[in-house]
Amino acid sequence: MQTTMKKAVALALAMKKLALASIVSALFAAPTTVLAQAAAPTDKAKKVSPPAPTAEITSPSWPVSGIYTAPDTKDLGALTGYSWLSDVKVRGWVDTYYVSNNNHPSRAVVNANQGASVIKGSNVSVEGRTFDIHDRSFSLSLAEVEIEKVPEMGGVGFKLDVAYGETQDIIVNSIRGSQGPSTAGDSVSDSDKNIQHASVSYLAPIGKGLRFDAGKFVTHIGGETIETVKNWNYSHSFFYTYGIPFQDNGVRTNYAFSDSLYAELYVLNGWNVTTDNNAGKTWGPSIGWTATPWLAIFANYLTGPEKNDNTSDKRQLFDTQIVFGPFANRWNFMINYDDGKEPNASLGIPDANWSGVTGYARYKINDTFEPSFRIEKYRDPQGFTTGVAQTLKGYTLTLNTKVGQSKGSGSVLLLRPELRYDRSDANFYTQGSNFRSSKSQTTVGLGLTWMF
Repeated sequence: MQTTMKKAVALALAMKKLALASIVSALFAAPTTVLAQAAAPTDKAKKVSPPAPTAEITSPSWPVSGIYTAPDTKDLGALTGYSWLSDVKVRGWVDTYYVSNNNHPSRAVVNANQGASVIKGSNVSVEGRTFDIHDRSFSLSLAEVEIEKVPEMGGVGFKLDVAYGETQDIIVNSIRGSQGPSTAGDSVSDSDKNIQHASVSYLAPIGKGLRFDAGKFVTHIGGETIETVKNWNYSHSFFYTYGIPFQDNGVRTNYAFSDSLYAELYVLNGWNVTTDNNAGKTWGPSIGWTATPWLAIFANYLTGPEKNDNTSDKRQLFDTQIVFGPFANRWNFMINYDDGKEPNASLGIPDANWSGVTGYARYKINDTFEPSFRIEKYRDPQGFTTGVAQTLKGYTLTLNTKVGQSKGSGSVLLLRPELRYDRSDANFYTQGSNFRSSKSQTTVGLGLTWMF
């Protein structure tokens, strides 16, 4: 294991050098050459060097802040010296993992029964998970770059997240309900596998600034999101996997009444759809309040029709997060509660409901070591969201460790050993070659993420 870890760290550091060189070359080398030739076409020996960076490159912090970039995210103008790139923010990561499932389910058996699974992936051998789905296999989960131009008052901006990896394939295939090429009835397209977020924004000069964003968004629901570097634990909780959407497409409005209170309204095509599957829209009011420096509350609501060509049956979802801390600059806590309802859910399920509560605790031992513990309970009494009528419980310990961090490097390696135990009150997990013959599953894993 130590030899494997050394190889993984060495590989990640090599990837860092190669990726940074590629990014700089792609963004700036070609334009600089063209400008030099235009300025002095008769002096082929003359070279034009790009301006020196105007700011020291700082390493990213963990956990990475949410969907939109934070004020301390790297500024391309400051990094490169090009003024026309000022206020353009950039960040990214490469995420890999290795996990061992104590049940050792047969890949052939699980894949033969993919039709019964909500999460669709290739060679699945860790069930009930969103993205870490392979037993004893080195896996590339996600490589992503986020670029954002934050709009000024009266100005426009944009947000573009370009992603590659199995995470994106799982999202699109799970939304489709199958694996394989797109079909005429799809509400998503193959481009969704590489464009995780793409939106344009305008900050209207109304009061403190009324912001409008239009395009494709990562869902704002829940205390977790797609990228593991934004979450307290490496693996995702049950409520994220089964209870909420992955993505949305539509319009968002945001208004900050003060530094501690904001409100949002989303008007969306629906859950997980890029192209709407009916004539209705899904509405999502949201509010965030930092009551004190150690207490923040976020409440979200979604309601709208989600069935194909049906605008009568409206799904409802209430989501809230309460964040406590930091206390003594070490302890952080979060509680996430979700409750969903679907009328006339499906054949044999006239009305479905699902709910989940998840508690998190994170303790900062020092600047490089910050363990997190998660305990959760997810109820799906009709089996509408998981495919099995059950109550799931999960216990997860993640040892978040920063390695390879140095001043001025602009990047950091995040090493995340994780122990997880999942249990259902029904047979939900495959044991060996026996499909869904076990009520529990224990995994030991290791996530390795390079953030830049």
